[in-house]
Amino acid sequence: MKTNHIRTTTHRRPFIKVCGLTYAGSVDCAAAYGADYVGFNFCRGSEHYVSPAHAAGMHTANVKRVGVFNGGGAAKIRRTMAVARLHLAQLQESCTMADARAIGPQRVIRALRLGKESTPAQLQRELDAWAPCCRAFLVEAEDAALLSAVSFPRPWILSGRVAPAALQRMLHTCHPDGVDIESRVGCADTMAAMRAVS
Repeated sequence: MKTNHIRTTTHRRPFIKVCGLTYAGSVDCAAAYGADYVGFNFCRGSEHYVSPAHAAGMHTANVKRVGVFNGGGAAKIRRTMAVARLHLAQLQESCTMADARAIGPQRVIRALRLGKESTPAQLQRELDAWAPCCRAFLVEAEDAALLSAVSFPRPWILSGRVAPAALQRMLHTCHPDGVDIESRVGCADTMAAMRAVS
């Protein structure tokens, strides 16, 4: 599968990734509103968890497919990617650089969750260390000043777990390449967030 859709952008709206999809109707809804990527959660214990077989049964047409993983090892992740027909793996905190290298850096999005104690220097070290092991970063943070103070060595996606107005402010300040929007039962919240990005 071709995986060359994530790329740095400067003169277009950020691409949109809708994550946590659990049924076919929500996939269709996200695609109809212009999502570029859809995400399926394979982290057991998550309210959005789906099995690889269930994800495989949700067809996405031309929308790229991303799986969210938090551990399990590269071999298991690769098996899940094959069954669920995934283009990319989003690796959470428990996954390692060795996992990323075994999966293939061009197929990996590295997720980073930043706390209030995070500093630009710490974040820059993390970004630089992971850059050879991933295609893109997904960053969950609400500190626009922090995100603006670092140089991203790969395209990056802003986690959009904020109100639409706050999301707009973050977009104008930080200029991410993409925005990740968490899906919910029904499409109202997700669609409001997607309209805020457009």
